[in-house]
Amino acid sequence: MQTWLVHMREPRQIFHELGIRGFITFQLIVGGNALIALAHPAFVFGLGWELIQLTGDHQPAAARLQYYIAVAAPGYCVSAALGFIGLWHRRMLHKASILVLTPVHWLLLSAAAWCAAWELIYSPFSWRKTEHGLDKASRDNDRIRSLLGLERHITDLQRRGHLPRILG
Repeated sequence: MQTWLVHMREPRQIFHELGIRGFITFQLIVGGNALIALAHPAFVFGLGWELIQLTGDHQPAAARLQYYIAVAAPGYCVSAALGFIGLWHRRMLHKASILVLTPVHWLLLSAAAWCAAWELIYSPFSWRKTEHGLDKASRDNDRIRSLLGLERHITDLQRRGHLPRILG
């Protein structure tokens, strides 16, 4: 969200730098990802509501439920397929069964997006960083472990006031 906002301060400039295709791609990938994560809870609520409405002979609810499924199934499948490709590239297909939890992942992603939106509005200069490289494959890599240690050390120095915070 913050990346999109920063780049969209001067939309004409980014349009000229990226061209029409790059600008549209930027909007879809950077802006679209945030927007979809924020909108997903409303979609899930609508899906649940239509399931409740199916009691009895309620044909309009069934038609709307088909719409929700027609939208959700491809979205979840593409997301799971991308996860599968990532596991395949990392030679970790033995973990592919976790991909059945893709809808749960999307709900957690939505919760994180709403927390980020809240913080962006009410605490725009703080930045909660996620530590990466904590799975076994990454822990085996000494360079990543060293970089994580350096990052922790710098963060600790900043918290104690020994280094200035860099805004950006």
